[in-house]
Amino acid sequence: MINKGWRALIPYLYLAPALSLALIFSLMSMGISMWTSFHHFDAFAGSAGYAGWENYRRALFAADSYCWLALRHTAYYVVLCAVGVLLTALPLALLCQKVRWGQALFRTLYFLPSITPGVVLALVFYHLFGVWGNLLDQPRTAMPALALMGVWAGAGYNMVLFLAGLTEIPQHLYDAARVDGANAWQQFWHITLPMLRNTLVFVVVMTIIGAFQVFTSVYIMTSGGPERSTEVIAYTIFLNAFAVAGQMGYASAVAWLLFVVVAVFVAIQMRVFRSRKVYDE
Repeated sequence: MINKGWRALIPYLYLAPALSLALIFSLMSMGISMWTSFHHFDAFAGSAGYAGWENYRRALFAADSYCWLALRHTAYYVVLCAVGVLLTALPLALLCQKVRWGQALFRTLYFLPSITPGVVLALVFYHLFGVWGNLLDQPRTAMPALALMGVWAGAGYNMVLFLAGLTEIPQHLYDAARVDGANAWQQFWHITLPMLRNTLVFVVVMTIIGAFQVFTSVYIMTSGGPERSTEVIAYTIFLNAFAVAGQMGYASAVAWLLFVVVAVFVAIQMRVFRSRKVYDE
């Protein structure tokens, strides 16, 4: 007989092989990237020389660095996506919750874009935006157009998360609110939103992390243009590492700066929106 303590370890034993491989390759990749960021490494020539902090100084302070420009563009994209997801996924979840027939069908239809390859979505929207007045050719509209595609692609996935959160809200809270005369808006503001706090934090955090790493849609639809108006951090890393310069060390330094920015944003959000108990059982 296996005692209770050992029985609790059984699930971790099943997970251990997959987790071990993931950790090994993730940590190995991160270690190589960190080492590369401190070297002048040309991926094509295969040459490497110690550079110290020069790559980081160049990314942050050099006159010819597009790092800050790309960061501003990325932050703009992140804000558009975060606001767009909240304005689409949560209302869709509320509407889907009210559906009495065919809810599974609606969930499936809305979720389909989330499992469609990003290249396919980018090509479809590239042609759609060409039909809708060449939105990708204008600096003012190119980034909002990319964000619109990102919001559309992620709305279904986040809607499912919000639906899961909505089903966990005790119905008796709404019953008591109606007895006290609360209208639909008051119920939403004082019951639904507070009870969805943890789900909101998760959705916002994951949306921001994904938006900071946007690459496929930029690469397929705009190539950083027009006039560098859609050049984001991930695309800058790609250009320096592979497409143009072959400067893997500099690209790795920018990648680690992106990691720091994302980590700071996530830490701030988790600090501000940390979980609180909103009702007593």
